[in-house]
Amino acid sequence: MAKKQYRKTSRRRKKKKSGKSGRIYAVIGLLIAATTLALACIIFLRIWQRDLFHSFEQTPYSDKYFVRGVDVSHHNSFIDWNRLRKDNVSFAYLKSTEGVSHIDRDYIRNYRLAKEAGLKVGAYHFFRFRDEGKRQAEHFIKHAKVLPQDMIPAIDVEHLDVNVASGGRAKRGEIIAELKELEHSLFLYYGKHPLIYTNKDCYKKYIETDFSLNPIWICDLHDEPNVAAGNWVIWQFSHTGNIPGTVNDIDLNYYRYSFYEFRTLLMP
Repeated sequence: MAKKQYRKTSRRRKKKKSGKSGRIYAVIGLLIAATTLALACIIFLRIWQRDLFHSFEQTPYSDKYFVRGVDVSHHNSFIDWNRLRKDNVSFAYLKSTEGVSHIDRDYIRNYRLAKEAGLKVGAYHFFRFRDEGKRQAEHFIKHAKVLPQDMIPAIDVEHLDVNVASGGRAKRGEIIAELKELEHSLFLYYGKHPLIYTNKDCYKKYIETDFSLNPIWICDLHDEPNVAAGNWVIWQFSHTGNIPGTVNDIDLNYYRYSFYEFRTLLMP
């Protein structure tokens, strides 16, 4: 009997021990899950805050970069240029042309109104990978206004629907060759190396090794640019700007240096 009693007690103790261990594991699991969820929320919030700058004041860099600008095309319907200038927007790049035939329908109006409001104005050309660089340069020169004290011309190089990512070394080489032809033609005509707008991916793919003389206008929606460290002069930090004087989302930019140095981006 004593032996049987001992066995029953042992079984009861094992059951109690097993139940207690299960509860401990459950609590530990809940703590791990809660900690993981909290960390995920923190990371998500940090990424969300960094990705979605909607104004110049919203960024952590508003006290570091004082020369502010926008870039626009016909997609930005109404713009009160006087209000933008009143709110210390100093410059604007306007889309003028694309490829060998397209002209932005709002370019002339935006150019006139932005200059009347007192902004420094520049024209940019959207580079099409499949079109000849020289013909694209001729198209830009024919239609863009580039007057003394305007900003130097800019070339927009990025992957969109009309510019799929290049596949293979040969195609990449062809794209770079046409871009060089466009850049060189603009340099010969205006006497200034054009600014090149691009993002991190296209910079590494097409720009980094072949366009060291060109000032870089880099798009980075997350943080200060970490590519083109010595060459970037304009940082596009938002595609979703919501500032007084605009209706649709507008692209926001910082010039890297001082107002005095900003003169290097102006035509003589």
